[in-house]
Amino acid sequence: MFLIYPLLFRLINRAMARPVKLRVILADDDARKLILPEGLPSSTEDLAQKITEMFQLDGDIRLQYQDDDFGGEFVNLTTITDVQDKGTLKVIFKTTGQNQTAASTPACLMLCQADDSASVSSFETDDTVLLSSPDESVQSTSRSAPWPLVFPIPCFSYDSEIILQQANAEFHENRTRLSPSPKLKSHILEVLAEEIIKYKAYPTDLDLNTVAEALINKHPCLREQGSYNGCYGWKISLKYKMANFRTKLRSVGCSEVSINSMKNKRQDQYHAASNIKKPRRAEVNYCPQHPKGETSESLERERVDLLAAIKKRNNDKVVKEKMERTFSYRRQEVVQEKPMIAEFKSRWPALFNVDEINTEFMRITTVPLEFKFLAMLDQYSDSLMKLFQSKGGVTGRTIKNIMQPISQNNSIDMRRECILKALCVYLKG
Repeated sequence: MFLIYPLLFRLINRAMARPVKLRVILADDDARKLILPEGLPSSTEDLAQKITEMFQLDGDIRLQYQDDDFGGEFVNLTTITDVQDKGTLKVIFKTTGQNQTAASTPACLMLCQADDSASVSSFETDDTVLLSSPDESVQSTSRSAPWPLVFPIPCFSYDSEIILQQANAEFHENRTRLSPSPKLKSHILEVLAEEIIKYKAYPTDLDLNTVAEALINKHPCLREQGSYNGCYGWKISLKYKMANFRTKLRSVGCSEVSINSMKNKRQDQYHAASNIKKPRRAEVNYCPQHPKGETSESLERERVDLLAAIKKRNNDKVVKEKMERTFSYRRQEVVQEKPMIAEFKSRWPALFNVDEINTEFMRITTVPLEFKFLAMLDQYSDSLMKLFQSKGGVTGRTIKNIMQPISQNNSIDMRRECILKALCVYLKG
């Protein structure tokens, strides 16, 4: 609770700020609406960072705005005062590696990639976010996106793609299903498991079912005869493959699954089976691996340096970089050791700051906390107001006085301010 109250008071102040609406162009055929409930940030760098977080973009970007002095042509954004409410911004990616690999891609795999694009675009909505591949030289071990609405089926080996394409053509012509050889089926399951682990180490039955459905949608020749949905057998095979894959990852020291190793548990075998540490639904990065070249010892030294860094003035950038670098070390400490709050606060005081709470939430869930919080607050405002009305006693009278300004000014800013203040009182009562 001690983390909730400072965040709520911060949100109250931001709720009073005038929201800004922007049209953000990500590509020639992709424009998004962006609402900044707390208004414009203080600098263009902060605005670019917010856009990167909101739309989960990958890589460095710069922004352009429409300059009226040049007939509305796009010009690089250098000062935040050039951004107007309901204005249009254009995102320019500074680097991209897509063109560098196209020439060396085999024709069969290029066809596979084209099929991927077609299958994904047919399921796109206005809220779909397309992520480009990160540069391998700076790629983090942390996941960058939650479980997708439509699971992307990757390309298989060169010879497997040839077999599947020929079988798909045969299926479309005379509905003949392919009976995959053990070698082909094993290869398909192995590639799918490697793709699933990019999102989850412990997928649910529903997750595995979406993967199996995506597989038969892309390769209808693999649809099963007699199955109620055409892919039940694939789902069961994926379930066993993921269990075997986790065993292999555990043997090489993958932290996310090695925490469930029997030798690391103090309980007997009966209790250990029911005490598996799995991420919750929103936790994308539950227990990530350390960054390349880092060890627990080196990150512990980084943590000690962080204790000194937070005591210096105007040192936010250094603190932020060190907190980012030690994320995996901090998560493994939380998951494996389950420290008491007082102990954890003494070891990681920089985390107990509103900005770092937001950033840590983004690291774990890939979702911006304040933006999501205000959106859900608006969604449940009516329900919360009914809940407040049912509260009696001194707390109820205090909440009634807090909610009184809404009767004179029912703007979204006033509603948020009053509801957040009333929620603080309600939680205390």
